[in-house]
Amino acid sequence: MHERKILALLSLLLMVSVGSAVVVDASGVLQSLVSNVEEVKINVQAVQLSSMLSQEEREKAINIVLMASQVQEMLEGVDDYNVQVSEVFDVHEIEGGIALVPKEGLALVMLQINKDYGEEFGVQVVKLTVDLLNDEIKETEENPEIRKPKVHEGTISPSELVQNPSEYDGVIVTVSGKVSLLGEVFGYLFMLDETVTVFYRHEEASLDVSNIENGDYVTVTGKFSSPETIYALKIEKM
Repeated sequence: MHERKILALLSLLLMVSVGSAVVVDASGVLQSLVSNVEEVKINVQAVQLSSMLSQEEREKAINIVLMASQVQEMLEGVDDYNVQVSEVFDVHEIEGGIALVPKEGLALVMLQINKDYGEEFGVQVVKLTVDLLNDEIKETEENPEIRKPKVHEGTISPSELVQNPSEYDGVIVTVSGKVSLLGEVFGYLFMLDETVTVFYRHEEASLDVSNIENGDYVTVTGKFSSPETIYALKIEKM
């Protein structure tokens, strides 16, 4: 219960955008966190912030990073990479809550480098703080590469998948469960055990689900995307 409250607070705090700061009344939740610190575990796999950077500033930050010699060395021989840009925030405690204040002239560039090793693939995340005023990289945090098998052998449950999202992110998995929300929500998707979202039409596949109904048990094989999405490549009714 505490974890849900804190994650709800973080979601609100990080997704609501105001001109110069984001402020949330956190009195009850923060007091609960302080008094129960040993009982609370917070896992945030991914956060999307409402952008305060202009498109021009975002493009400038990416160009500064990709033109840097240290980054060009990192990208030599890689198969592909992804780039994301967000603000750099200061966290300030205020009366009755906390505030996130963006640092003017700075941008955080997240560089994900992907390598193909045959039956395995490697993922490395590099965080670079960019000074937009002086056109330079101010700080670099280079995380070690993580290798994973492209295909996970055997069948796993939806609950196991979402309990270990980083372990399976980008891996082709086989998952069995009960279908729900098929045809009840917008988009080519359904839920599996009310835990995992399965997309059956996407860039890599367009699957026929005309013989499947809500309540049916199916086995889905597809690529998992953290924290709880599978892009199906095959669906079999059990």
